[in-house]
Amino acid sequence: MNILAIETSTDWCGIAFIQNGQCSHKIEEKIPRKHAEKLPLFYESLCDKINLNKIELDGIAVSIGPGSFTGLRVGLGFSKGLAFAKQLPIVPVPTLNVIAANSGIEKGEYSVLLYSHRDIVYGQNFSGSIPINEEEAKTWDSINRTGLIVQYGCEKIMVDENYSSVPPSAETTGLLAEKNFHEWVNKSPYDLVPNYISPFELGVKK
Repeated sequence: MNILAIETSTDWCGIAFIQNGQCSHKIEEKIPRKHAEKLPLFYESLCDKINLNKIELDGIAVSIGPGSFTGLRVGLGFSKGLAFAKQLPIVPVPTLNVIAANSGIEKGEYSVLLYSHRDIVYGQNFSGSIPINEEEAKTWDSINRTGLIVQYGCEKIMVDENYSSVPPSAETTGLLAEKNFHEWVNKSPYDLVPNYISPFELGVKK
């Protein structure tokens, strides 16, 4: 199976080519607020490296959220353009699943937290790589932080905590899309929207 994967849900921007369970090429960079500028360049570079236009793709994987409001729009918009041009399905991949898979935790329960804005974080509990509840947005102080936690971007609101920082990646986005292809694939993707979970204004102080 050949999957082109796009990850723009945080300040990382990445694109990867997955072939039969392996990532053969990827381009990733931490570039806050430059996803719209850099993603097309990453795509062109990947095309040149592997002659992508001559490869028969099975689908395009994209991190669907939760995450950066602008980043998710850029990634999904670019994916939709490619899907339309190449007549391909899109595989929307939950961002917190990507972080969980990147954590390397294979057994036991733990929480994945992703910073949103102000004191708001997105969170979900996992057992190994399997989610055991729905994603939700909460204030930092309302989260039960007594167990094992991995996070990304929460350093700005952490005080005495020292939780492992685990960013998402295009490679893992693609590998999860391939693994869950038949369950997650959307063959009519043009109405897909990012999974913001909550209104962008959540937590704005009045």
